[in-house]
Amino acid sequence: MSKVSSKKGLKIFLFLLLAAIAITALMFFSKAKAETEADEFLSMSTNAQRVEFLNKQGWIVKPDPITKEEITIPSVFDGVYADYAALQQSQGFDLEPYKGKTATAITYQVLNYPDYPENVTATMLLLDDRLIGGDISLAGDDGFTEALITAAVRSMLTADQPVLSQ
Repeated sequence: MSKVSSKKGLKIFLFLLLAAIAITALMFFSKAKAETEADEFLSMSTNAQRVEFLNKQGWIVKPDPITKEEITIPSVFDGVYADYAALQQSQGFDLEPYKGKTATAITYQVLNYPDYPENVTATMLLLDDRLIGGDISLAGDDGFTEALITAAVRSMLTADQPVLSQ
């Protein structure tokens, strides 16, 4: 009886071990697929792709950028840039890995911001044609800076963890 119980216990153990391995593999591949989809969603090498991305966020923009400039992400985030980095973090972007690196800031005029028919801009921060940050802003006394990524898209991209970071 002891021998039979041992074999039965071994079979149960092996079954549970295989099930655990299968579940782990499924989780790994699911996460990898989600990261690939996010990378594809955030990769944009052409102006048309960037405008389409902004449109998907609900922003109607003039199709030609106002500015396109190379910027260096500071090595230390303090003052205004600390606030900007926190805004990026709130929408799933992590600028920490990009400290000291050169990125491209592309700014578009937003045409449909409520109560502000002009002077609102959408800035996209890209590194190697991949979106690493961005904002919607209005300069001046009544100015503001807010997240570029809508809450719905943010929740889709960050369901398990921030896949928007490097």
